[in-house]
Parts: sequence; C-alpha cells; structure tokens
Amino acid sequence: MLTRWLVFHVASGQSFFTGAACLIVAVGLSALARRPYLRILRNTLVFYGVTLIFLSATPLPPWFEILLVLASLSWVAGEAFRGRLPARVVLGLRVAVAILWAGAMLVEGPYHLAPTVPQLGRPILGIIGDSVTAGTNQSKVKTWPGVFANRHDVVVHDHSLAGANVASALRQANSVSSDELLVLLEIGGNDILGETTPAKFEAGLATLLSAVRRPGRVLVMLELPLPPTYNAYGRIQRRLARQYNALLVPKRVLLGVLQQQGMTVDSIHLSQAGHQNMANAIWAVLQGAYDEKPRRSR
Repeated sequence: MLTRWLVFHVASGQSFFTGAACLIVAVGLSALARRPYLRILRNTLVFYGVTLIFLSATPLPPWFEILLVLASLSWVAGEAFRGRLPARVVLGLRVAVAILWAGAMLVEGPYHLAPTVPQLGRPILGIIGDSVTAGTNQSKVKTWPGVFANRHDVVVHDHSLAGANVASALRQANSVSSDELLVLLEIGGNDILGETTPAKFEAGLATLLSAVRRPGRVLVMLELPLPPTYNAYGRIQRRLARQYNALLVPKRVLLGVLQQQGMTVDSIHLSQAGHQNMANAIWAVLQGAYDEKPRRSR
C-alpha cells in the first residue's frame, strides 16, 4: 500500500512539492544548525528534497531550473563556509533559496489543477488515443469510451488505435469529423516508452494538434506521466498545449486509475474495472461541457 502511494506521489509530480518544502524547511533550520542533531536533520531534508524533486521529473522552464540549481548550490556552499562569510551574505542566500523554491511551487501548482471545460451543450466527443483507450483486443472488455457514452447518454467517436504515437495519430486526426466539438487526446505514452526523441515528439505533437484544432472546438489533452530525466517531453507538451489552446489534464487523473489495485492487466493497459474507472475520471474532467440533462429524442 505504501509503495503504491509512493509511486503515485512521485509519478504524479506531487513529490516536487514535498521536495521543495523539504528544502525550504532545511533553509529555516540552517539558522539553528550549530546543534549537531539539527545539522543532521537539515542535511537529511536536503537529501530527500533533492531526490523527490529529481524523481518527479517536473518540467519547469530550463532557465528556472538552472537558477534553482545555482542558487541552491550557492546556499550549500555558503553554509559550508559560513564562518568565513559575512552574516548578511549567508542570510541573503537563505532568503533567496527559500523564495525561489516557494516561487517554483507557485509556478508548478496550476498544472496540478483540473481544467475548466466550457459548456458546449451536448457535444460529440472525439477521442484520439492509444491502447490505454483502444484496449488490447480483449474480447469481453468494453473500453471506457463505450462505457462513457452509455453511462452519460452522449455520442462518442473513438478514433483510438493500439500502438499509436503522436506521429501515427495524425491518421486518427484526419478521421475526426467537423461536428466533434470536443476532442480528447490520450496520446504520447508510446513515445515516452519507445525511442521517440524530444525533437520528433515535438514535431509530431505540433502537427497533430494543428490538424485537430479548429474554431469552436475544445481540445483536452491528458498530461503524460514522466520517468526521471524525461522533463523535456513534459515541457514540450505544456508549451504546445498553450500554443494550440488545449486544456491540459493533470497526470494524476490517469495515474489515479492506473495505480489502483485491479485496474490494469499489466500496469498500463486497463482491465474492465479500469475502463469503468477511467470513464468516471474522464467524466469528472469533461462534465462541464455537457448540459445537466441529456437531450433524448422523443
């Protein structure tokens, strides 16, 4: 249970906030670090803070990452040579590091909030996805788009295809009709798990978003959970989401389904229970687009 929670905490990016908080507390403890046990506590917090931040693969802007690293290293050096530096310099380093990490939390925070989808009446939902949506040819499994459509009495066009990546999904985009005013993109996992370079990922995703964007259509995209050191893919996805006005769904939504016991058959592909829960999770994000009562033909 603890392992499952820890994996979710890290993969969802929430560990970034825990790690940043550890560093801020460590800075505060520095003023009392003449006591040995407080120095040990401070150093422990720094170690765990840096580890949690690294594992979170949080895609901050590169210039901000460099600034955070340089400021933090300067602070550590300042504490090591505190006896040789003016007290105001050491204090300035502490204040600067605390402010920068607090600012980083404020910058990252909005990406962990669910987007507000505008009301569109009873829009036809188009889905571009990979095997998380399309399934793995399990004959008795009803995939979540079908569950979503039946449960909420809405029209869903599922264009997803097992094995799809951002480049091959362009074929899916070309099959999206003009009356699909709400389009959800669950795509990119195969790029992360495969051999797609960041440059090819950016080119493919930009082409895909350009193909599906049109006046009056709302695009919603699931943010990708990232392994450590894969920050570049997250930066690309966030930048292109802003560029093409796509609403970005926090990665915790998908992970909240995948990390529950019994929701997958292989830790990635959904079981029948997983498809049921995925339909619930997507409805929680998209329900603002729909009227409260379905329009049934008489």
